[in-house]
Amino acid sequence: MKKWMIGMLSVAAVAGYVIFGEMLKEVNTSDLAVTESFRHIDELATRSPVVIVGEVDRPPRPFEYHSVNFFESRIQVEEIYRDVSHELTRTDTITLLQNDMEEDPLVKQGEKVLLYLQPYEGPVIQKAYRIVGLQQGHFKVSQTGTLTSVGASNLYQKSGLSAELSKLETLLKDNPYVSEHNDVMTDEDIEAFNETQKRLLEKSQ
Repeated sequence: MKKWMIGMLSVAAVAGYVIFGEMLKEVNTSDLAVTESFRHIDELATRSPVVIVGEVDRPPRPFEYHSVNFFESRIQVEEIYRDVSHELTRTDTITLLQNDMEEDPLVKQGEKVLLYLQPYEGPVIQKAYRIVGLQQGHFKVSQTGTLTSVGASNLYQKSGLSAELSKLETLLKDNPYVSEHNDVMTDEDIEAFNETQKRLLEKSQ
């Protein structure tokens, strides 16, 4: 009897996780709200299909979608270090979508930036990119090629690597892009989901 009940609870948990994920897709108008967090610069590199250096050519333009504030910026591409789709050229200007929160500080006009990117998929805007890891994938580039993280979490420093643009090609070569698929829940995913549900239940009582 206990085994049957445990089995049913596990099925319910998995079903709840799937439903919860679908709700997030509908409620959150941007996948910016749910993003990755990396512990090492190698992890960021393997999850970034696009890596460029460019200049911000105008101030971020604010707009609202379903009562949520977003910002659209234009980045003039100067160097392409990775583009797995082979769609970009050095003469392109790309659109960057941001939220202007602590985890996603806005780019500034005139700045030269290194951005780890992936195409944005969602209803907010067409043909845009978002920063992988938000502040973790956003660096200012100095005239000498030194990289400065815009956030408190500097993955180069955490990884014990020199934050120099000259080392970027080697980093990306050593850590090729790997597409991530989250179709199957692992035991850790199920355990984490159950713990979250338990905490939410306790707070509601």
